[in-house]
This record gives sequence, C-alpha cells and structure tokens, in this order.
Amino acid sequence: MDKRPAAAETAKKQPLTYREWKRRKMLRLARNWVIFLAGCGAVIALLTNGILWLLPKVHRMIAGPKMFAASVYDGTDYAMDPLDGRLVLVNANLPYDQEPSPRLDAADEAGTLLEAEAAMQYRCLAAAAEADGILLTLVTGYQDPEARTAAYEQQRQHYLARHRSEEEAASLAASIQPQAEANEHGTGYAADILSADYTTPDTGFGETRAFEWLTAYAAEYGFILRYPEDRQAVTGVVYEPWHWRYVGVENALAIRASGLCLEEFLTLQDAG
Repeated sequence: MDKRPAAAETAKKQPLTYREWKRRKMLRLARNWVIFLAGCGAVIALLTNGILWLLPKVHRMIAGPKMFAASVYDGTDYAMDPLDGRLVLVNANLPYDQEPSPRLDAADEAGTLLEAEAAMQYRCLAAAAEADGILLTLVTGYQDPEARTAAYEQQRQHYLARHRSEEEAASLAASIQPQAEANEHGTGYAADILSADYTTPDTGFGETRAFEWLTAYAAEYGFILRYPEDRQAVTGVVYEPWHWRYVGVENALAIRASGLCLEEFLTLQDAG
C-alpha cells in the first residue's frame, strides 16, 4: 500500500511554530485594521457628502425662497426717442395703418418667432431665469394676420356660445384678444410668457414665482408687463400677467420706474 498520501496529510497537520503563528496573527490584525479604516473612510465620505447635499436645502428651508428684487434705476438722463420703433403703440384706438413686416428670428428652441432684437433679448432673459431656477416658456410670439384673426374669432365665438349678443361678444372678445389690426403680436415685440410649472394663460400666473421673477428682472432685458392689473381702463385689455412687450432696455427700465402702462408713459413723454 502507498503510504505517501498519508504522510503528506500528516505533514499538513503539523502545528505552526510560534513564529509562524505570530506572523499570521499580525497579518490578520493588519488586514482587519485596513478593512476597519476603509469602512470608516467610506462612512465619513458618505456623511460628508450627505451633509454637503443637505446644508443648502436646510438653509433654503430656514431662509425661505430667494427674493427677487428689481435693481434701482436712475432715469435722470433718460430721454425718449419718438422715432424708436420699439415703442410703437397698437391698440383699439391705434390700429395698424398697414400690416407690419418685422425682421424675425427664433427666440427659443421650439422656433417661436419674435422681432430679431427681441428674440435675442428673450433668449438672454430665459437663460437668466433658468439660472435662478425659473423655467420660462414662450407660448406666443409673432402672429400673422390670419393667426390674429383666428384668435379673436375663437374668443368671440366663445361668448356667442354663451348667448351673448353680437355686440357684447365682440366687445368682450376684444378686451381679451384684440382684433387683428389692434393686436400687437403683429409687431413681433409681444411675447406671451408662462413657465414650465404653470402652462395656462390666466390670472393665476400672476401668483407664480416665474411672474415674480419677470416683474423684478424682465425690464433689464427690455420687456414690460403690457396689460397691468390696475391699468385695464387705460389699455382696454384685461389683466394679462403672461403678456410681455419688448420696448428696449432703457425704455423698459424707465417705464417700470414710472409705474405706468405703455399708453400712459407715451402720453406723458409726449406732453413733456
């Protein structure tokens, strides 16, 4: 019988020398310390990242939402240029003499058109808003005569369907959606602006953070609120917090500082 396997197994079972045992113990101890320290490092890293992630959120909760404050405008050197085409006034009393033909450009990725300068400024405005966490949406820009006529007619039919007379339906429709020749969307300077979290053009938009941001900063990019809530008797159009009008930066800052609507501001400047 071959006794070599038994001999080899016996050799394997021989007890370790003290030196070997000591060496193995030290290796195990070192391994355990490495594992322990690596685990501690991972826990510390997780805690640190968690704290860094949590701190700004806690700060926002304590401090509340960021306040949007308009910059102070010194209009002492402002002088209106009566030939500035960006100040063209279009309303029921001042309809188009002839159909405008603005130079247009895409104002957003969807290809919504505005007058070229207004489109460039809108892109800057939207980028600045996004940096503050506000995602604006350009709903309507330039409209040709057919689109403006269709918008008015849809509003008129809305009131006719509610049993209003022709005269009442026409008047009510025009106070919301002006007739084609009195609708400034033909200039390319009018922009209906909403936000990603509020997509309905109604007065509720006036309660949003997006409207708060626009109220504070839109003038710095040349846009004014065209139909303010407290100026409906002057503009002839109901309060539309989503409807903004490009007039150029200096004009917009001066109009915002005045607290007037466009009709009042132009009348005051002409009188001066």
